[in-house]
Amino acid sequence: MAAFRINRTNDAVFKAIFAKYPKITLSLINAFLEFQCTEQLVDIEFIDREIDSDEYEGKESRLDILGRTASGTKVNIEMQINVLAAMGERSLFYWARNYADLKRGEEYDSLKRTIAINILGFNLFDEAKYPDMHSCFGIYDIKTKCQLTDKLEIHFLELLKYKSKSVKDMTRMEKWAAYFSPDTTEEELEEIAASEESIKEAMEVEDVFTKDEVARRSYEKAEKFRRDQAAQLSYAEKRGEEKGIKGTIIALKSLNLDKKTIALKLAEVFGLDDKAANSYVEANW
Repeated sequence: MAAFRINRTNDAVFKAIFAKYPKITLSLINAFLEFQCTEQLVDIEFIDREIDSDEYEGKESRLDILGRTASGTKVNIEMQINVLAAMGERSLFYWARNYADLKRGEEYDSLKRTIAINILGFNLFDEAKYPDMHSCFGIYDIKTKCQLTDKLEIHFLELLKYKSKSVKDMTRMEKWAAYFSPDTTEEELEEIAASEESIKEAMEVEDVFTKDEVARRSYEKAEKFRRDQAAQLSYAEKRGEEKGIKGTIIALKSLNLDKKTIALKLAEVFGLDDKAANSYVEANW
């Protein structure tokens, strides 16, 4: 296994494992599908979504992996570690782009099942109201809950909501959440790997990855970007706190954060409710 405590949400690590090893990726995807007993995927072809660049340009916290099965089902996996208030809208936007690919002359019923999986390093939903780490969204009638189509699935896995438990009582999704969680000990991971072959294989890939000098540099570059971004945000928050709410808004705006994310930070720093935080943002935008 890896000789040091590896960050498994790191862009370079995630891509090295889940964009190259279909069996491991299918295990992760199917962990999200088991809860409602929907079709389990048995094959996947990776589709190239972007070309790696030599420099990091703000992309470390986001990774798209797009795959397609022989039956046409499309799956997009995104790892988002930094707080993004518009994550729901963002995921729906990317889902729609993947779903709407009709060619001239094709009928609407030829549109394929499209699944978006979002693994988050923050809580998108209020933990007091929604304690479950996994949520799955579709299109339903608000009054009757009748489902319009089963071709839309948007999943969120909020890693901060993961609660450790005995491995024998874990679902496959909980095992994958433990794999990604920084709070899981190496001893727990060894036990989980012994019970889940795909996680064992993922950890073996990590071991090879960390011994590759080029891959290790890519990992360290991603980690540096993450630390620098966190330091910038911390500095902006500190400067803002010294100057009050308006100063915080100005400092956070300088980092090109959107209104929703800034409101989220205001609520966290100053103990405001959502309505008050949004009002301050609008008044000082």
